[in-house]
Amino acid sequence: MFPSLLTLLLLCASVANPLESRGEIQGIVVNGTQGNEPLGNVDVILRAGTDTSLTPVAETRTDIYGKFIFEDLPLDSSATYLPGAVRDGVHYPGDRTRLGLNNRFVQSRIVAFEAVELPSPLIAEKHEIDINIRHNLLEVREVLLVTNPSRKTYVGEQLEDKSRVTLRLSIPPTFERVTFDSEFYGRRFRIVDHKPVTDIPWPPGYRELKFTYQIPLEESAGVLRRTMDLPCSDVRIQVRGENTKQVSCNLSRSREASDYVEFDASEKLSACSIIELQFGKLPVRWMFYARWGCLSALGMLMLGTVAIHYHRRSANTCCRVVPVSNSESRTTKVAGSP
Repeated sequence: MFPSLLTLLLLCASVANPLESRGEIQGIVVNGTQGNEPLGNVDVILRAGTDTSLTPVAETRTDIYGKFIFEDLPLDSSATYLPGAVRDGVHYPGDRTRLGLNNRFVQSRIVAFEAVELPSPLIAEKHEIDINIRHNLLEVREVLLVTNPSRKTYVGEQLEDKSRVTLRLSIPPTFERVTFDSEFYGRRFRIVDHKPVTDIPWPPGYRELKFTYQIPLEESAGVLRRTMDLPCSDVRIQVRGENTKQVSCNLSRSREASDYVEFDASEKLSACSIIELQFGKLPVRWMFYARWGCLSALGMLMLGTVAIHYHRRSANTCCRVVPVSNSESRTTKVAGSP
C-alpha cells in the first residue's frame, strides 16, 4: 500500500550497506479492556522518518493470535520506526524504535482498547485558571489535567453531520485567539457556537491540556463567568495585576498578597457548575469611553431634534388675520394652520 517510500529506504540502505540491509519489527496487539487478550484481524500501520515527521510506509494485519510482522526494513540508525494498531477508527501507537547492525530484530507490544460513545467517563483531576489584569485586557491561561479512569476509549457520540465531539471548552464567548501549548491540540480543536470543541479520542489515562486566551475588558463588563467542562475537585484560580483587592469570586478566598489573590473550590464541582469572578472598578481604555460618549451624544441629538419638531408643530397653532366686512380686523385661532 505504501511501496514508494519503503522502496526508496531499502534502495538507500542497500547502496550504503548491501550485505546488512534488512531488519525486522514483529510484535503483538492486545486488548487492554479485556485483560490484554490478543487481538486478531486488526490493522497495523508502520510509520518511518525523523522523530518530528513520520510517514506511513507499510501496513499489515494481525493473525488470530494478535501477532504481526514487518520484514525487509532498512537498517538506518538515523530513521525512527513507529508501529501502531487501528481499532474502531482510533490509532494506538506502540513504542518508537530504530534498526541498526546491532539491533536488527525488534519486538513490539501494542495495547488497544474498546470504544465507548456515551456516557463520557472524563474527569478533570485539576483545573487551574491564571488571570492577569492588563490595562485593557484580561489575559487568561488554563491548565486541565483530563483523565479517563475507565478501561475504554471515549470517542463521543456521532452527530448528524457524522462528526464527533468529545470535549467542549466553555470559555467566555468574547474570547480572542485561543492558543494551545501543544500543536497537536491546536490542530484538533475547532470553534463551534463560540466554543472550542474537539473530536480527539480519549484512551484510558490522562492528558494535560494547556491553553491561553484574552478577554477585552470592555466586553467583560467587569465579570468573568467560566462554566466547568468536567467534574473536578481541585480547582484553583489566581488573579494578578491591577486592583486585585477588588476582585471577588463565588469560590473560597484562600490566599492573598499585594499583587495577587487566589480562590479554591472547597468541594468537588460538577460539570456545568459556574465560576464567577467580579473585578470591581478596572481601568478601561479611552476608546471604550469614546464609543459610549458618541452614543450618548447621538441620543441627546435625537432628543433635541424631537423637541424642536414638537415645538414647531405647537407654534403652527397660531393667530391668523382674517378680513371682515366692516374693513376691520379680527383674530381667529385656527388649529393646524400653515
